[in-house]
Amino acid sequence: MFGFGKKKIDKGAWAEAIYGKKLKNPEKESEEQLSVLTTGMLMQHHRIILDSVRLVHTTKNSDTRAGRAELCHKHYQEMLKLKPFCNKEQLDIIRNAEDAMKGVKLL
Repeated sequence: MFGFGKKKIDKGAWAEAIYGKKLKNPEKESEEQLSVLTTGMLMQHHRIILDSVRLVHTTKNSDTRAGRAELCHKHYQEMLKLKPFCNKEQLDIIRNAEDAMKGVKLL
């Protein structure tokens, strides 16, 4: 009635953040499906970040360390593209990745 309640979600921007391109009919995407895809992508980025942080901690090879640090930043930037569309649980995944990166001064 007065604009209160559930906030309007830009499905076009959300779908573009997931698929990496503009969809012709993003309104056909359900919020549930977009959320499932968002969670999956965040979990993959999170796994790669944690693995990279582990390697930064343990490797003696400076090239490997630098490459994994760069990979962490790349995947973190991809997570940030999804952040505006995240629910509480998804935001927790991002926060966990941030905490891991702070532990090795990557963030």
